[in-house]
Amino acid sequence: MKEIVLATLLLVAMGIGACSTVVPATLYQMRGLDPLTADPADIALRVDLPEGLGLLPGSGTLELRAMDTDGAVWFGRFPITMVGDVLQVAPEVHADLRALQAEIRARKAEDPDSISGSLGVDFEPCSDTADIPETARVSVDIRLAADAAFLPLLRDAPLADALEMAALEELTLCP
Repeated sequence: MKEIVLATLLLVAMGIGACSTVVPATLYQMRGLDPLTADPADIALRVDLPEGLGLLPGSGTLELRAMDTDGAVWFGRFPITMVGDVLQVAPEVHADLRALQAEIRARKAEDPDSISGSLGVDFEPCSDTADIPETARVSVDIRLAADAAFLPLLRDAPLADALEMAALEELTLCP
C-alpha cells in the first residue's frame, strides 16, 4: 500500500525516516501528550500535499498498540475521516478507542514500567494527475486539543520519502 505514515511513541514523529523535517519545538510542546488519555475527538491532523494530490477517501486509520514485558499486546485500528480540512478519528469508533485506552491504562496502573506503546496514523494519498514532480514535498500540522492551535509537526518533507512506494507514478487516481 502507498501510505504516508505518522507514528507516535508518546511523542509524534514521522515514521518513515524523515525525522530531520519534524519540527522539534512541536515535539517539545507535545511531550505531555499521552495517547492513553487524549480524547480521540480532540486530536486532528492537517496535511498539506502538493497540488494534484489528495487523500484517498476511506484509506485512513489510527492504530493504538501497547505491549507489556510479559508479552501481552493490546491493539486497535480505527478509521479516520476527513472533517473539513483535517483528519480525525471517525466519531462512530470513539467509544471503542476510549475502551482500549482504558484497558491499557488499567494495565499500566498495575505496573507503570512494564508498558510501552505507540499511536500511529496512516492514510493513502491519491493523484488527480500523473504529473507529480519527484521533488514534491508534504507538511503536516497537529492539534492536540479541540481549542488548541495547530502546531507544525512535519515541515516540507520530501513526498518521495513519505510514500512507501518506488515511484510517485504508482499513485492511485483520486475518485
